Amino acid sequence: MIRPSVLEQNRSDRSRVETRATLFLVVLAVLLRSAVFVCWPQAHFDSDQAVTGLMAKHLSEFRAFPVFWYGQSYMLAVEAWLSAPVMWVLGPTGTALKLPLLAINVAIALLLFRGLRRDVGLAPFHAGFATMFFALTAPIASAHLLTANGGNVEPLLYVLLLWYARQNGMLLGLVLGIGFLNREFTIYGLFALIVINAVEHELLTRAALRRLAAMLGTAALVWLAVQGLKQFSSAAGPGTTTADLYTQMASNNIVEVLHRVCFSPRALGAGMAGLISDHFPQLFGVSVQPLTDFGIESSGREGFPSAWIALAITTLIAIAGVAFGTIRARRWDRRWDFCAYLVLASLFSVAGYLAGRCGEVSLFTMRYELLSLVGAVGLAAWHFRVAPPRAATLFVVFAAWVLATAAAADVRLLAEYLHRPPVPQKQLLIDALQERHIRYGYSDFWTAYYVTFLSRERIILAADDAVRIRTYNRTVEEHRGEAVRISRQPCPAGDRLTPAFWLCQ
Repeated sequence: MIRPSVLEQNRSDRSRVETRATLFLVVLAVLLRSAVFVCWPQAHFDSDQAVTGLMAKHLSEFRAFPVFWYGQSYMLAVEAWLSAPVMWVLGPTGTALKLPLLAINVAIALLLFRGLRRDVGLAPFHAGFATMFFALTAPIASAHLLTANGGNVEPLLYVLLLWYARQNGMLLGLVLGIGFLNREFTIYGLFALIVINAVEHELLTRAALRRLAAMLGTAALVWLAVQGLKQFSSAAGPGTTTADLYTQMASNNIVEVLHRVCFSPRALGAGMAGLISDHFPQLFGVSVQPLTDFGIESSGREGFPSAWIALAITTLIAIAGVAFGTIRARRWDRRWDFCAYLVLASLFSVAGYLAGRCGEVSLFTMRYELLSLVGAVGLAAWHFRVAPPRAATLFVVFAAWVLATAAAADVRLLAEYLHRPPVPQKQLLIDALQERHIRYGYSDFWTAYYVTFLSRERIILAADDAVRIRTYNRTVEEHRGEAVRISRQPCPAGDRLTPAFWLCQ
């Protein structure tokens, strides 16, 4: 007869093997959907990302000390500081810029899986399957999560860190202070924590009030410290100060939030319809969408004509399972807290998205509402926790359809880049300028910083419409005699450099 202790040991060993195997698959999924954007960063790159790359380059060369994103006084320069050491080692490349973002994506997946195992008590398979709603996104959502434009993926990390720091007021304040200054969407995590504490009847206890005081005090100190450092920062490139900012760019995160709030019932109603018809299908990669619609260099697309049905059914099954399972339990189970936290944070995110964008829903505003990815993780995990086995099996069938649709698009994109990577028009422009030994020029924002970063500042183009790096405008002015103008339109006596760009005097 086998002793109970031996059986328990065998079960424990089997659980560890299953956990490691599932974690491996989760991380592999993140790497799969990220590979193209990290190894071939030109697949999705623009001047916003180039500004972040130039900040990191200047930091790695000790030429500048940016606190906020170049050209403004909000959106903390976290990405530039994370990328600077990588660039110091690997050089100023797009891959060096995106590697820290890849690390953040992996960290989010691991934190989600850990929370579902430890706090929710799910089996490895269920925890891993739920985490896949973040780990295995389609190319357009993946591009968002790896876009170095100041703060796309970071709010997801900050929201998770708020959960893990919830019992420590000072650590909570540190995460909130840095997260809010980096991207104000971090506040949705705090709102979700408040609701969870209220449900648990712990909102006004002495311990909770002490944590609140410590959190607010620490967050205030972070705010004051950053505002002080800002006065010594290189606000618009090497050799600049905050005096080089435009007046309208000299605001802060709180002012920006207040300026964006919109309470138009008609606009919000249209926005809610857009969430169902456009935002969620695009976010989860089930709507048919050419990848070029979001600026991804590819001839492919994502989604299938009927895949939205799978997303709709998956969502309805999950919501119904959670609702009936919660009602049947007749009491709140603390193992639901993490799931509810993720769902609540995403609901606050959706509400903020509608109010902050005045109902505008599109591919190009999707970056303001990415928390629904972790909300889907929480909803799926909650369903696994409370739904009966048959309902869970049905959920897995339709959810697997959604995930397979995303995975298929990822594989097609990766195969395209392994076979013959597309060459962006702006890379052709860089090659043409280098062939002509042109070093200085003027162009529009979307051309100027892209060319300057990817040429490693061997070519310096000054933006003449939206100036983020004033240093370059001064440099080009000093070489005005040899500077040219790069135009997207034909110009008198101009030379056509590429199918998309002209060289003008």
